[in-house]
Amino acid sequence: MFPFRLVNPDPSKPFTIGRKSDNVLQFDNLMVSRYHAVLNFTDGKWILQSLTQNSITMLNGKDVTTAVLNDGDVILIGPRQLRATLRGADLTLLIMEREAESDMQTVTLTTEWREVEIPGIGKAKCRRIVSRDARSSGSAEIKFAKAIVDEGGKRTRTISIASGDACRFESAVVGFRNNDLLIEAQNSGFDVFAQNVNVFAGKKQLLKGIDFELPAGEILAIIGRSGQGKSSLLKMIQGINSCDKQSIVRIGGVDYRKNEIRRRIAILPQDPPLRPELTVEETILDGARSSMDVRNFKQDALARLEKFCELFGLSGRKHNLVKTLSGGEMRRVALARELMGNPGLVILDEPLSGLDPYNSRILCTHLKQLAFLGHTIILTTHSYEALQIANKVLVLHLGEEAFFGTVQAAYTHFNTNDPQALLTSITQSKAAEFHENYKHEQKVRDSKYYFERTKLPRNFAYTVRLTAKQWFRDKGRIAALFVQPAIIGFLLSQIFSDQSSLWTVAFAIILCANWFALSLSIREIVQEKDILRDKFRRGVSALSTLTAKCTLPIIFTMMQTAIVYAFISSRITPTPKITLIACVFACIAVPATTVGLFTSTLAKNTSQANAFLPLLIIPQVALAGALVPLDQMQPIGRALSSVIWSRYNQASLLNILLERKDDIFNAIFAIAIALSFYIVTAILLHKLKKPR
Repeated sequence: MFPFRLVNPDPSKPFTIGRKSDNVLQFDNLMVSRYHAVLNFTDGKWILQSLTQNSITMLNGKDVTTAVLNDGDVILIGPRQLRATLRGADLTLLIMEREAESDMQTVTLTTEWREVEIPGIGKAKCRRIVSRDARSSGSAEIKFAKAIVDEGGKRTRTISIASGDACRFESAVVGFRNNDLLIEAQNSGFDVFAQNVNVFAGKKQLLKGIDFELPAGEILAIIGRSGQGKSSLLKMIQGINSCDKQSIVRIGGVDYRKNEIRRRIAILPQDPPLRPELTVEETILDGARSSMDVRNFKQDALARLEKFCELFGLSGRKHNLVKTLSGGEMRRVALARELMGNPGLVILDEPLSGLDPYNSRILCTHLKQLAFLGHTIILTTHSYEALQIANKVLVLHLGEEAFFGTVQAAYTHFNTNDPQALLTSITQSKAAEFHENYKHEQKVRDSKYYFERTKLPRNFAYTVRLTAKQWFRDKGRIAALFVQPAIIGFLLSQIFSDQSSLWTVAFAIILCANWFALSLSIREIVQEKDILRDKFRRGVSALSTLTAKCTLPIIFTMMQTAIVYAFISSRITPTPKITLIACVFACIAVPATTVGLFTSTLAKNTSQANAFLPLLIIPQVALAGALVPLDQMQPIGRALSSVIWSRYNQASLLNILLERKDDIFNAIFAIAIALSFYIVTAILLHKLKKPR
């Protein structure tokens, strides 16, 4: 996406556009006249008037001298594009900070190195390689100042382009022909090609034989009645659903499963997953951290934040918590978060669902603005308003393609001019007619794509801070963190005395610690699994995220257990060293937390995760050797106790309370159990990012 800015003309005075500095909007370009055009608000309408006879003033691709502006109109002033957004008397001009018709760079190559500038990549050196084959025109060799990566993530600094071929970068196409290197700046939007796509959820086929082709920078609306497969198609691109070997899906001319392509796709489900305890600003910057290079993040993230907040009308809400926003505002926040990384493709599942007409119109306006800025957009919808902004429409019926083409062609095919009646006009006979008369096989176009290597900002400390913010902003949760151990500790202090069995005391403390750790960790992954899946798809480390997710539950478990112990210690005689007690508490907290996170990773929702709590606590009670000594257990029970960390915690804590030397293997076995669950959980999280 190229830089942009927003301008709001004042209806009370003329808004002049031209090259001279006394214009309200100045363009420093010789193809723009000194006084090129003027906008006036007259009789409730904005009027565009051309003031030049020597340069171009166009409205929606047609030359104009005077014209009334409508919402969504595109104005061309010389080589500069402006998009008008109208809401009553309020006019907003979205201005591309780039000329509409940029000259292509042509660099004639010799066998000597020459320096060139490739948009979006930076400086590089290039030269011509002479072929030994007299029939060949040779090739161009390009060496980059910084490493780049191909679509699969493989790093390189040197590429070769054969004569007549071209390769694509995020913001440019580079080709070689007749000894000339041709460099053309382009928007970063991806074109999308799908042929014979068959989508499956497990073994169940959801979609059959879907074909469509969408140029970069256009909007595709996927429509159909409920249950026809609209969301299934998007989930296939997301990687949740699978497709068979006969299916061909190319994004930017590259297999959609390639890592670097997947990192540059923005996906917004019907109910975008947002962290309610974060502010709008924190949420959008969180998206930037998981998609922007660390250098770009430091230099540009705040500026991009301001731009998108202005574009989406969120400037006055930046410091509000997400949970205080309306549904429409939440979707705009989610969209801004996804756009921080400049995705080439934006996918939205039912973005207008549940929105009132006003918010639906606002969101549609923003989607059209994004397409103007070069993003390719695919959305599913039941709303006729989306058809008004779409360039193409794909109609699904009974899991098959019933129509694909322009919106106007869809009206013609289904014999209606009413967008609301379009869905009711879909029949099996109309679908069969489309297959017979219109559908034909397209030629697959593969491209070689290169991207700037992205090194994301460090994740561990940031994730710990982010989790801490969410915990501490939830006042009820923070109160429970301190009140719960105090109440439990007080009750236990009224039970135990210096006559109590230290075996029972140790068991009570261990049981409390397990409860604290499991209850703190068992929802940490599942409650934001969709957010984490998206982060891992973009390259965020699953290992550092998991380690960060372990940190706060372990710290607070040790703190809560210490509070309980403080109450009990006043009733019992032994006073062991605090360092030894802390080590035992750590050996309880670490395995219990990793098991909680493991369970959270497996669970499908928070209710399911909570249901596992008794199944995790009861084995700690039954197999720790406190209720029934190990030598009195049945063989199977004794074998199971060997993988129960509480067994080793019980032995360690009892030894310390009795002030006798503890066996180091008790700590080793407890940590080994924790490490095993940690590794398995890390593998499961890593698999979240892989497409099926």
